[in-house]
Amino acid sequence: MTLVLVHSPKGGVGSTFIAAQVAIALAEQGRDVAAIDCTGQDSLRLHFGLHRALPAATGGQMAPATLVVFGVALSNGDALRKISASDDPQSVGALFPADRVTIIDVAAGDHDLKARLMAFAALHICVLAPSAASLAILSQVEPGTATVDLANTVFVLNQADDRLRLSRNITSFLAELFGSNFIGTVRRDEAVNESLAMLQQVSRFAPASVIRTDIAVLTSAILLRCGLTPVDATATVLAR
Repeated sequence: MTLVLVHSPKGGVGSTFIAAQVAIALAEQGRDVAAIDCTGQDSLRLHFGLHRALPAATGGQMAPATLVVFGVALSNGDALRKISASDDPQSVGALFPADRVTIIDVAAGDHDLKARLMAFAALHICVLAPSAASLAILSQVEPGTATVDLANTVFVLNQADDRLRLSRNITSFLAELFGSNFIGTVRRDEAVNESLAMLQQVSRFAPASVIRTDIAVLTSAILLRCGLTPVDATATVLAR
């Protein structure tokens, strides 16, 4: 069982975008991948080019009723939230097949669900944006524990823009602060918002987007941290 939580204490930083793109990248490598939307907004599906109005399976219906898009089994997290609150670890663990990589997108304010699922997670990805507000919430990633001491948490900077001094400085600061736990930077690209507006997957809407390489490199780093073997990131991008 390889369970990856995507959660940031700061909303609006692109956690759902990262969850969707990593799931798609894993599926393109031929891996068995599921993505569960636990945000309560059904926004994960938008990054797959799907409208919110389309029906989706619940978290307890991983297969075969789950909607599969771009090789990723999509479901909402309603059942998962209920089961995880039942204090029955075996029932929660049974939802995640051993040979599958499951990406769970958790809402920024849902610290309880994040805490319950951390017991099963191979990795927690905390997404940040290059803003002062994003840095201000670092102490809330795991209240009571110094952020630099979180062994199972890694950090990703989304919407980075090297043209802006603050963005450059924040990138350098995070790299120095977290060292090897700062595993990736995804550059800002207007094609992301444009693809959402057109209800298209971004790599198909904008094949030349810089995020393709960034996501491929990030996905390789995630696999390494989960103890899985990554494929060559450059080869993956060229094949897409």
